[in-house]
Amino acid sequence: MWPILVSLALNSVSEHHGSFAGILSTGIMGGAVVPLIIGRIGDHLGLRAGVAFLYVTFACVLSVGFWAKPLIANATVSFKKAEVQTAG
Repeated sequence: MWPILVSLALNSVSEHHGSFAGILSTGIMGGAVVPLIIGRIGDHLGLRAGVAFLYVTFACVLSVGFWAKPLIANATVSFKKAEVQTAG
């Protein structure tokens, strides 16, 4: 999921890709910090409440999908059945 998120985000800015990639790379720290937050919440409020914190992180990823405005439209594949013309 992370490579898709980064490429979609980088495709949404027209300049300063290096700086923006650095900011996105700090999101990798979320993989180390979020489990600690979940553990702390789980210790105080219960594991169900701690795991519910994941919805906050999922909402951040989902927001990029909704609000990103790609500058380059990628080719898409159509699965519609092609019409076949017959002679006759």
